[in-house]
Amino acid sequence: MSVSLRLTRVAPEAVGIPSGDVHALLAALEASGSELHGIMVLRHGVVAAEGWWSPYAAGQVHGSQSLTKTMTGSAFGVAMLEGLLTLDTRLIDVFPEYAPLCAGKPYWDGLTMRYMTTMSAGMEKQPPVNDPEWIRKFFTMDILHKPGTAFYYNSAAFSMVGACIRRKTGLSLREYLRTRLLEPIGIDADRLKWHLHPDGMENGSGGLVSTTEDNARMMDLYRQGGRWNGLQLLAPEWITFATQTQNPHLEPPVSYCGMMWKHEECLMADGAMGQWAMLFPEKDVVVSLSQTVSSGAQGDAVMKAVFAFVRGLPETSPTKALPESPAQAEALANQLNRLTLAAPEYAENPGLLKRLAHQRYAVTQGNVCFFADDLAIFNPSYAVPVRGFGFEALDGNLMLTVETDDGSVTCPVGLKGQRLVSTALSKNPACTAALSGAMPDDHTLKLEIRWLESCRVHRLTFGFDDTGADIVSAMDKVGGFDMPDETARAVVKGGSHA
Repeated sequence: MSVSLRLTRVAPEAVGIPSGDVHALLAALEASGSELHGIMVLRHGVVAAEGWWSPYAAGQVHGSQSLTKTMTGSAFGVAMLEGLLTLDTRLIDVFPEYAPLCAGKPYWDGLTMRYMTTMSAGMEKQPPVNDPEWIRKFFTMDILHKPGTAFYYNSAAFSMVGACIRRKTGLSLREYLRTRLLEPIGIDADRLKWHLHPDGMENGSGGLVSTTEDNARMMDLYRQGGRWNGLQLLAPEWITFATQTQNPHLEPPVSYCGMMWKHEECLMADGAMGQWAMLFPEKDVVVSLSQTVSSGAQGDAVMKAVFAFVRGLPETSPTKALPESPAQAEALANQLNRLTLAAPEYAENPGLLKRLAHQRYAVTQGNVCFFADDLAIFNPSYAVPVRGFGFEALDGNLMLTVETDDGSVTCPVGLKGQRLVSTALSKNPACTAALSGAMPDDHTLKLEIRWLESCRVHRLTFGFDDTGADIVSAMDKVGGFDMPDETARAVVKGGSHA
């Protein structure tokens, strides 16, 4: 990234934010019960506060879930600027080969991008996004309500918006946006990840894997009316449309705009489990959060904390710099630099570690989930079956080898109350693992597996006996997208696996 595209960092007081207010925000966020991963606060386009809860860090891409919809909406705004699509473009005109599937069915002739981008397509069902023929099957859906008259959360419709851009340009969303939006606003297109439908199309509704800062930059583009460094990147008509209520068929004060939500005075790109990029136009503030919200109560508490923080700020015209307090500034910097997740379970057992060293186990029954197999909701090919495990001891920690059909990966596991971060490449798109373990007795190994590109915590519990081990795979429940626990059997092979 060129120096000119780096965001300016200032003390909070320089943009009218008391450091004490940031202290209070962090305290309220941590009291919410949500697992915080990253935060950035921008005002007037400059960074007033930022921090990441270790092992998460600046520059680490993180699953954004439905925040993706606003990025896809931004691609639509670029396509409008280039004259490729308009709000009145009919879907059947972009994909005429599928028009016979819906010919004569109610409302299909009037299904335009205006309704595809506002959760108002009028359907009450959608095809699974991991279906190889999801585009064709979209055209078999019944439209039960006149478009524009009802609300239905239609993720497939938003992926279809991305598919329309690919049809018009022959480019993937990432490549279409690379020089038109991502690079101009300082987002590294090569660092981004984007989960794919089985047909190779990026999932335009939930597949973006981006950094906390990437999401903040995207929302700051809307704050600036679609302009960045003097360049108009998004169609002004899209900015007007996307930032005003288009679908009011929700419980006030919530409404839907153009591929983003409106909560009272806040415009919001909202991804499951709390991936939020929040724009408060009246206060000229953007708050970007990466986290794992596990319940509605936690989400409400986080939202309440952010709203209270922003509402307490002075108005923006003009914003006067506040007197700086070196002591408060130093205390805030220390707080932001020391953010960390709660320590993992701790229980060392040198005897068990010694017995496991050089041992190899083959899975003979059941399934073991080590990789981020929950991402198979996007594409079944992301699942990575585990065939076996190998163990080595290293300086009191564990070196774990996981065997698959495509080879093996080796990851360090912290046994001393810390998480060790490593790269573990597989066909699953999540590859940054933070692992810790505990040995609470002579027969048990508990692993915490945290894929930093995801929002999930995986847990494996090995119960060892004379011939092998029973292995329980579990994922922490987050209120949606949950997977059931599984039990597998592995038998000991013995000998070195190195």
